[in-house]
Amino acid sequence: MKDKLTHIENKISQLRQKKERIQTQQALLLMKEAQKIFQGEFSPDVALKVLKDHWNGASETQKEEWKKRASSFLSSSHKTRKAAENRNSISQQSGKAEVPHHEHP
Repeated sequence: MKDKLTHIENKISQLRQKKERIQTQQALLLMKEAQKIFQGEFSPDVALKVLKDHWNGASETQKEEWKKRASSFLSSSHKTRKAAENRNSISQQSGKAEVPHHEHP
């Protein structure tokens, strides 16, 4: 019984770590996309201010439209994560470490 509880606790810990990795990957992808948009004038503070001002000033209709179109970012993030996981899995099997590579649509 104790072994089963330990196994479950370990699995929970692994899932939490996986969740953190995914969130970090999404944050990095978001940052890279923002850097592309702002080009040489990028700073997290400016990006956050622009985002906040546009969101707060937008109509509910506009917000709904953005939410509908947001699925493309989430799906590309998911595809990028899956591709990185596959590459890392293959690298681990061959004994080589690989730096994650992010693909953009």
